[in-house]
Amino acid sequence: MVAAIGLAVLAGCAKTVDEMVMNPNTKDEMVQKLVQDDVAKHDIMNKLTTEDASKKELAETLLGDLSIKAMAIDKLITDPTQRAAILQKLLGDPAMKGEVITALTSDAAGRKDVQDALKKPLPKK
Repeated sequence: MVAAIGLAVLAGCAKTVDEMVMNPNTKDEMVQKLVQDDVAKHDIMNKLTTEDASKKELAETLLGDLSIKAMAIDKLITDPTQRAAILQKLLGDPAMKGEVITALTSDAAGRKDVQDALKKPLPKK
């Protein structure tokens, strides 16, 4: 009898999964516990990065963080396979091309590099 009353009291206190998920404090606690678990981290990352739509959504979210954006730009610039595509994109847009030229010619060291490069003959194809 006492055990049945104890279980009834515990059952009355227990929250359903829906109630836990809808409660922001409980949801944050659940996420923190999952993130602390390495297996859960791996599972979460797999779920976030298996579909292209999820990857794009995650990337857009992360690129909102300026430190992540700077890191992504650094990685793209240092990747030799991406460098040509980045240059083509910069030079293909007239506004960006103007910004690149302004950046190169406004700095004294950059201006000297541009002048030296212009003195050299163009490479033959």
